[in-house]
Amino acid sequence: MRFGGVTVVTTVVGLVTLLVGLEMFGWAEVPANLVSVLASTPFGYVLNRKYVWERQPGNHSASREVGPFWIMTLLGFVVSTLAVWFVGSFTDSTPAILVTQIAAFGSLWLVKFYFLEKVLWSDEAKPVAEHV
Repeated sequence: MRFGGVTVVTTVVGLVTLLVGLEMFGWAEVPANLVSVLASTPFGYVLNRKYVWERQPGNHSASREVGPFWIMTLLGFVVSTLAVWFVGSFTDSTPAILVTQIAAFGSLWLVKFYFLEKVLWSDEAKPVAEHV
């Protein structure tokens, strides 16, 4: 449930950013999608780490947490960028592009949850001090 709540927050941030990029700034789909992902990812990392997997502040491991999280984000960016580029080549409809981004990230949602739950922030990955 908490992961779903964080997903709602990051989705809203990403979609609003995408919408602003497309409509207010007149950006093409790919740069608008890039800025959208860059705007929503820090919220996703912090909220998932603290609220969903209840990690303590500080002690962010670049190799164990930050790097893998950004790799998952990069995968989402690649999939969503290819999808919005493809749809954008047929239409300049902003609603179609927004729905496409949601569908692309949605298709990876369960994969990302599994990765975060079982690999990145599993109980086995917690430092010994956090098991106490």
